[in-house]
Amino acid sequence: MADQHIAPPQDPLQLNDQQPPQLPPRQRAQPAGLQLVRTPPILKLSMDLDTYLRRFNAYTQSIGAAPDDIPHLLINSLDDETLQYIERHLVENITLAELLAVLRRERGISRLNREDYKAKLRKTLRGRNEDVRSFYSKLWNIAKRAWPDAREVREANLRDVFIDNLQDSSISARLRERPELNNEQLLDLAVTLLNCKNASLSRQSEVNAVSGPQYVSEQAITVEAEPPSFDPQSLVLERKLDQIIEMLAVQNCMPFPNSTNYSNQQHFTVFDDSEANTDVNEYYDW
Repeated sequence: MADQHIAPPQDPLQLNDQQPPQLPPRQRAQPAGLQLVRTPPILKLSMDLDTYLRRFNAYTQSIGAAPDDIPHLLINSLDDETLQYIERHLVENITLAELLAVLRRERGISRLNREDYKAKLRKTLRGRNEDVRSFYSKLWNIAKRAWPDAREVREANLRDVFIDNLQDSSISARLRERPELNNEQLLDLAVTLLNCKNASLSRQSEVNAVSGPQYVSEQAITVEAEPPSFDPQSLVLERKLDQIIEMLAVQNCMPFPNSTNYSNQQHFTVFDDSEANTDVNEYYDW
C-alpha cells in the first residue's frame, strides 16, 4: 500500500483551463420539406379530377416529393371505391402519366363522352339574375372537359358560347365588335357593360318613382283619343234606331181626332232585325 503512488488532487481552478472536446463539423444537410402543408382530401368518384390534381400537385411540390413517390402518394389519396375501380390496372413502378390515364378511363373521362360535354356547353344559358363571372366559370369548366387537349379550340368555342348565351342582345352585339380582346378581357368588358346597364335602369326607375303621378297625368293629357272601331252590326242597329226616332217625330207632329185615347190605342209592328231597312207600319183604331 505504501508503494502505491497517489496523485495529488487537481486544483479546481485549473480544470476550467481545459478545452472541451472538439465535435466533428456538421455536414450541410438538405433542407427538410414543409411539414405543415394541408394534405389534399380523399379523392372520390364524385369529385372533379382536374381540380383535385391541381391541389395534389401543389401539395407534392410543397413537400418536395420525389417523382417516383408521387404515384404512390396519389394512390394513397384514393378512396376505397375509386381504388377498386383501378386496382386491376396497378402494376409495379407505375408512372404518374399511366396512373392518370387509368383514372380518366375508369372515371368516364374519355373521348366517348366529350360530345356530351360539347352539347351541354351549347345548351347552357345564363340565368335571369346569374352573375356574369359565375356564368363564365360554369362554361369554362364544361369546355375544359369537352376539349381537354386543345386549348385554342376550347378558347374559341368558349368565347362563342359565352357571347351567344349571355341572354342580352345589346351586350352581345357590343362584345362581337371587339375581336382583339382575349376571353378574360372580354369577360371584364361584359361585366362593365352589364353594370352600366343595370345602373341606368335603376336610375330610370327611381326617376319614374319620384315623378310618377305627374308624369302619368301629363301623358293622359297628351294622349289622343283612339278612333272608334268599325262594327257593321252596330251600324245597322243605329240605322234602325234613327228610322224609328224619325217616324216617332213625324207621328207626334200629325193631328189626331182623339188624342186622349191615342196613347192607349197606338201599335207598332217592326219586321225582323236581319233586314237592313226596317219599315214601321202604323195603324190606329179610331
